[in-house]
Amino acid sequence: MVISKKTDAYLLPLCILLIFGLHATAGQLQVRTKHEKNRNKGDLICRQDMECVSRSEYCDINLEPQNQQKCSFGNELQMGYCCPINKVIRSSTERRIANDDDESILDKILNIPLPERPEPIRPLPEEPECGLNIKTLSNILNVQNVKANDWPWMAVFLETTNYMNFCGGVLLNRRFVLTAAHCFKKYTKQDSVVRLGEYDFTINNETQYIDYRVTDIRLHPDYDHATHANDIAIVRLNKPTIYNSYIRPICLPKTNMEVYKKNAVVAGWGRTIFGGQVSNVLQEVVIPIWEHDECVSAFSQPIFKTNLCAASYEGGKDSCLGDSGGPLLMQRHDGKWTNVGIVSWGISCGELGIPGVYTKVTSYLKWIAVNAQDVI
Repeated sequence: MVISKKTDAYLLPLCILLIFGLHATAGQLQVRTKHEKNRNKGDLICRQDMECVSRSEYCDINLEPQNQQKCSFGNELQMGYCCPINKVIRSSTERRIANDDDESILDKILNIPLPERPEPIRPLPEEPECGLNIKTLSNILNVQNVKANDWPWMAVFLETTNYMNFCGGVLLNRRFVLTAAHCFKKYTKQDSVVRLGEYDFTINNETQYIDYRVTDIRLHPDYDHATHANDIAIVRLNKPTIYNSYIRPICLPKTNMEVYKKNAVVAGWGRTIFGGQVSNVLQEVVIPIWEHDECVSAFSQPIFKTNLCAASYEGGKDSCLGDSGGPLLMQRHDGKWTNVGIVSWGISCGELGIPGVYTKVTSYLKWIAVNAQDVI
């Protein structure tokens, strides 16, 4: 799903994109043409000295409705208003992590010994089966469909009315899936299903996928919808899964893993055409992870050290709507794959100079360990 477009800049969670001159087809990573949308980009994004806020209450200035410049905000096509940057009212969560560190606030707290917990929380134990496949970065030549068992830790979230996919995730162990908190703004555990082992939605059970009901959705307690801070969640399946060729857990990264200026893979069933439908076939693309300062410079919105940014520098390769919650994957020296990022948000998809924003997994390893170990 790569895009080449020069149209509206929606603040969206991402969908993988494909570069210029290709034709978009079902199952092809995203191709977006410059003429696809004719709306005025200035109607959707704010000037450099202004920021798009989700509600007028987030702006410390009173404007009559007719004087409010509308803009696109959030992970859906949600309208906000342009507010002078010095008048934006920050939420309590954002203020609390304004001087943020690579480690999330809650992980720091979990590291403090207590009488009932004399030792710090340790990361989630690594399962022997995690991160195993036969792929290498050199195998991935461009944006492309994957093979059926390439990424066996991929999970997809389906709404129970029409069984349409709305987010991705990765399997941590037999009972838990890691994803993004913003995926559950609209959906609850009652109207969500987790599918493991899926590959092509147009072919019935070619991978013998398994659907699971959700018994618990554990959002990070400091998740902030306004700023997308701490955009991470863990979902508990109603019963333990089985491991096979198509279902296997991902490895988690070590805290000292070097990621900046390294290539990574983003995978998902996100939209294949801007404003179009999600992909029927699982897709993948290799993109570089940007330096933190490069990412901060690309946005007027806050970028925390608990974020990663990734996309092709020349534009066109990115993630998009429907890929949210899915993984940003890196390969370790031992050949195993690890999930270093979670698809969180972005402005449009594949825009030159504007990367996709991911939740940095190493900032949350203790929180993950606390919330993903009651396997029975």
